[in-house]
Amino acid sequence: MTRQQIEGGRVAEWDGVADREAYEDTFLAERDRLADAAHRGDWAAVLAAVAEAPKLANGRRIGGRSGWAPLHQAAWHGAPAEVVEQLVAAGAWRTLRSAAGERPVDVAVRHGHEALVPLLEPAPVHPAPERALRAMEHFLHALVRVRTEEAAVTAALLPMQVSVLTEVPDAALWFAVPGMYGGFSVRLEDAATTPWLTVKSHCRVVGGSGQTHRITPDGCALVEEGWG
Repeated sequence: MTRQQIEGGRVAEWDGVADREAYEDTFLAERDRLADAAHRGDWAAVLAAVAEAPKLANGRRIGGRSGWAPLHQAAWHGAPAEVVEQLVAAGAWRTLRSAAGERPVDVAVRHGHEALVPLLEPAPVHPAPERALRAMEHFLHALVRVRTEEAAVTAALLPMQVSVLTEVPDAALWFAVPGMYGGFSVRLEDAATTPWLTVKSHCRVVGGSGQTHRITPDGCALVEEGWG
């Protein structure tokens, strides 16, 4: 995946770096402002930020302990229904789990905000069995660990949540990894029948470093290498 494709908004991104040292101060300030606004329930500020940069709909505080995105905070506060609807319309993932493993709907239920539950229930575009998603996620995390260790990556990473792919229109995410000079392109295939993942990874400063893996609920296999 090229930088132009990312910046052009043609692919969704997994926000998977937890190391504040990996970012510039201006980026950290933007994320902190978003997290602070969501934490205090300032929905006008949150929605204005998301309108300007839709990817912030799933923006979490870099290095934060909770792993909450704006939709988790909306569920906690019992925000107005129109706020939740606007966040979801902007691309907020209802399957995104916090550090404690909670989805926004779980937070709403725990705090008794029953009116928000129908709005927060996941509505996957590409439904797939939860058991298969969990199994593939296990193998994906192992692959990312191996490939990033090979590239001597030192930044703290947040493993990709495979269930999010069921909500993304084209079922694909790009995970840029600092220090790797590249990253991972992950696509969910055949979700409704026999789901599997196509995972492409590369380091753009090392010729021929590209690898393509196929991940199924039963394992991970290298299917192509030497590209890039």
